[in-house]
Amino acid sequence: MNKNMKTFSKIGGLGLAGVLAFGAGQATAETFSVTTDVQNTLAITIVQDLNLGTLFAASANSSAINSLALAADGTFGTSTPFATGGATGDAPSLISLGGQTAARGSVATGSDFTVTLPAGTQTADLAATADFASAAATAAGVSEVRIGGSGGDPTVARFYLADFVVGDATADANPTQTTNTVRFEPGFSVTTVEFGIGATVYTDGSGVRDAYEAGTYTGSFDVTAAF
Repeated sequence: MNKNMKTFSKIGGLGLAGVLAFGAGQATAETFSVTTDVQNTLAITIVQDLNLGTLFAASANSSAINSLALAADGTFGTSTPFATGGATGDAPSLISLGGQTAARGSVATGSDFTVTLPAGTQTADLAATADFASAAATAAGVSEVRIGGSGGDPTVARFYLADFVVGDATADANPTQTTNTVRFEPGFSVTTVEFGIGATVYTDGSGVRDAYEAGTYTGSFDVTAAF
């Protein structure tokens, strides 16, 4: 009796192994779909436009220009004159009476990206020209700020914006500015980067537009972002 039971156990074991082998040989295939959204541009959201506030400016001349630097946190420094044919003492008054705000933008990404600002700068060569305004008007990245905007009275003295800067950014956004480009390298937890944009405002040195009028002066400038 025991002999028969042993034989049965061996047969049963063989039978079970055969069933398992048969089951492992069954396979099915599934087809998975693949999708992706391609983005090769970055959008900058305007949080706040640049506002120079109220400026006191009465006259302009071709002997010297005056300037005020608006930092990226919205604060003005002291005025800095440049001789453009005469002496720095010839520079007209340019005084901030308050109300200014730096521009602010934001980019929704946690990846590294670069912001490109207008390229206009107040170089020593530009400051030394007898007609700063003419040079500024044709220089890349210098923005005119005119009474009544681009269609305003062409005989009224203008302001010029150059030397744009970025700062006052989201914590751990890690911006590094080189001339007119700013590289952001956000930390791991950062998903949206907000930053301030400042610039230096210069008086008109054309020699033909020698007076400012009371009123609202407007202009614009472009900023781009890319991976």
